[in-house]
Amino acid sequence: MRCRPASDPDPDPLAVWTIVVDGEEIAYGDPAVTDEQRAAAGRETLAERSRALLEANRRRAAAQYAAGELPDHQDVLRVWRPRDPATLRARLGDAALAVWAEDDILHMLWQGQADEVQLAAGVQPRLWPVQGADGLWEASLRIRRLDQAVIRIMVAPRRAGDDPAGPVSASDTLVWRGPLAPAALPAAQSLTGTVKEHVLDSAALGAPRGVTVYRPPSQKGPLPACVLADGGSARGFAHTLEPAILIGAVPAVLLVGVHNAVDPANPWPDRRAQEYLPGHHRRRFDAHLRFITDEVIP
Repeated sequence: MRCRPASDPDPDPLAVWTIVVDGEEIAYGDPAVTDEQRAAAGRETLAERSRALLEANRRRAAAQYAAGELPDHQDVLRVWRPRDPATLRARLGDAALAVWAEDDILHMLWQGQADEVQLAAGVQPRLWPVQGADGLWEASLRIRRLDQAVIRIMVAPRRAGDDPAGPVSASDTLVWRGPLAPAALPAAQSLTGTVKEHVLDSAALGAPRGVTVYRPPSQKGPLPACVLADGGSARGFAHTLEPAILIGAVPAVLLVGVHNAVDPANPWPDRRAQEYLPGHHRRRFDAHLRFITDEVIP
């Protein structure tokens, strides 16, 4: 096995390499190529690499579970311990998805047939198959201030033969709320604040780039800001944030959505992942970060 540097993907479309995300080794490859095509060419498949990486990932996560605390520089960390399949199935009951907390650890359990299961929305690790239990998938995360958290859980399973470049559909969804989380508020149907679209000629990126800014109502001058990686999400988040600002549950804040590079004619390589996520393409990620710190924020 080899670990790809965080630079341009291998020009060989059949190649499989390993990236490291939050300390976990993950198999990665051109999403336009299926494992069936790799196998037909006598090449290593993503599924084979994933299986080969799983035990080492489990050992690291078990050590992190035993440590009993989060490192100072992290707010979320995968942990793991062996589970009894019968106990897990009993917790699910008739449901396909169960989520529960034990101290500062959030456990997620899903039942279904898949070759790969990815979580989306609030937390996004891959689910691991439960040892000795066909069709059970799990992930456990130690999360700082979990008792105050509100986390949307979306399960996105894939089967072999699914279009790897197509959209991932979530099969099961729920919202988990900690016991000290703020009460849920209905989203605003329309905004009182403003949403404006801007285009900045970026020196760091060497190209124009879109920025979406939400400003809450009745607020003038500088405000604290939350910079969102997915630029297109700023407007949607504003509909949830504004009611909380209006009743004083949270302070007034700008939402600043920074858009990513996109070329509909060339969806691969994934420019969104390269710019938003560390470990995929160091040069693009660093340039995007400089755009935010040196151009968007000022």
